[in-house]
Amino acid sequence: MNKLIALLLLFYTAQSFSQTTQKTEDNTIYNTAGLNVKPEFPGGLDKLKATVNENYLKVYNSEIKGKVYAMFIIEKDGSLSDIKILRGVDSEKAKELIRILSELPKWSPGKQHEQTVRTLYSVVLKIGR
Repeated sequence: MNKLIALLLLFYTAQSFSQTTQKTEDNTIYNTAGLNVKPEFPGGLDKLKATVNENYLKVYNSEIKGKVYAMFIIEKDGSLSDIKILRGVDSEKAKELIRILSELPKWSPGKQHEQTVRTLYSVVLKIGR
């Protein structure tokens, strides 16, 4: 009987101190250069640039022409976050470009080793006609 109690006590303590394994979600932000599958805008990069330019011109007409440098994170679900306009326009126009970029259709996200990952993406947009 004592052996049975000792055995049950051993199993009980082993179970209470055993480690539980939890899957932690990978929120690492990857660069496009090292990905197996790069993120892609529906219709391609030319479609992205045309869509942004068209929407921008609806607000500012052809008030400005030139290159605008943007950077953002493409999330695992294809949405954009942490959108920044690095240079090319003043802060008011940058806010409008951020709004336009945030309302774009979702991207096909990048993949690394068959896993969907968050990706840092930068693009040069040509604004104006």
